[in-house]
Amino acid sequence: MDFLNFLLSNLTTILTIITLIVALVKYVKKAIKEKNWSKVIDLIVKYMKEAEEKFDNGADRKEWVLAMIKVSSETINFDVNYDEVSSLIDDLCSMSKVVNAPEGVSPK
Repeated sequence: MDFLNFLLSNLTTILTIITLIVALVKYVKKAIKEKNWSKVIDLIVKYMKEAEEKFDNGADRKEWVLAMIKVSSETINFDVNYDEVSSLIDDLCSMSKVVNAPEGVSPK
């Protein structure tokens, strides 16, 4: 009976602590995911460099990079959104065309 009274009298405190624990777990998961995103970007750049040497066709390069990211995502414990990765690859390719464009030539 004393335990029940204690539980009822401290119910709001207990619920607040549970809510804070749930929020902390969500925050930690998000932080881990964000930390791993930089590893994914590093892998994408590494694989893009390798693909540049291995393949002549841009579509083949991109397909290979996506396949390598899929395999690697398991080792870095990261749930990869392949649409985001695909878009990032396209953006990096577009950026490289601007950065590496010869002087006086405007990239399309």
